[in-house]
Amino acid sequence: MTEIRAASVQYEVVRGDSLWSISGRAETYNNPYQWPLIYKANRDQIKDADLIYPGQNFTVDRNPSAADAQAAIDHARNRGAWSIGVVEESDRNYLGGSLDLQ
Repeated sequence: MTEIRAASVQYEVVRGDSLWSISGRAETYNNPYQWPLIYKANRDQIKDADLIYPGQNFTVDRNPSAADAQAAIDHARNRGAWSIGVVEESDRNYLGGSLDLQ
């Protein structure tokens, strides 16, 4: 029997969530290293990948291309030091420099 997965799902952030924990859930990617996919898809509401809030609703693309999934994993593994409240330069680069944040 073949399982058919929806192309995308909505996920509502609850207290204690992080992009890492959401990405690691079986109903999303089942791989915490793919958290940058959620960040990129929801960059209009995520200003800092290290700071998300309960009640936010994220779109999760459950069928990313192999290239996009690998790029996300590479970014997660090589991101470097991070700080809450600061958008890291590596995150800006991953998003293609599309963020105009301080």
